[in-house]
Amino acid sequence: MYKIVSNNSAMTKIVLVVVLVIFLAVVYSRANADNVSMSKIENDLKAKTNIETMQKCNDRQLKQFIGLDYLNYDSYIYYKSKESLGVDEILIVKAKHRSDLDAVQDAVEERVSQQTSTFESYGPTQVSLLKNAFVIKKGRYLFYCVSKTPEKYEEVFQHAI
Repeated sequence: MYKIVSNNSAMTKIVLVVVLVIFLAVVYSRANADNVSMSKIENDLKAKTNIETMQKCNDRQLKQFIGLDYLNYDSYIYYKSKESLGVDEILIVKAKHRSDLDAVQDAVEERVSQQTSTFESYGPTQVSLLKNAFVIKKGRYLFYCVSKTPEKYEEVFQHAI
């Protein structure tokens, strides 16, 4: 009688270990991302969103508006509104190392905070968009989007990587 209980106990432990390993594998795989080129992500965004209604920004503008030096990262895509009162923007940064994304996230959060302060007294529409900004880290990528439909951009990003 005791052997049966002992075997069931051992079997339960084995099943729990297998379930734990599967769970950790699923969680780990969701945090990772494929090594995808920015040109592929950008082409997907152009094909599936209205990103071309925004202005593509260069290295100087990345530093000016977001406060990031492009030399510190593998690659990036940065588009922002063509309108002076527009807050729409999308930034995708591919870091050299996953730990570099903390600085990118800090810069993005500072950008949202500054923009919110700027528009607080006269731009309720802009403030609403900023409060719904998407910031997502996946693997060595950070995705940031302020838009009326940030979920469209996020879906294309998630699918691409």
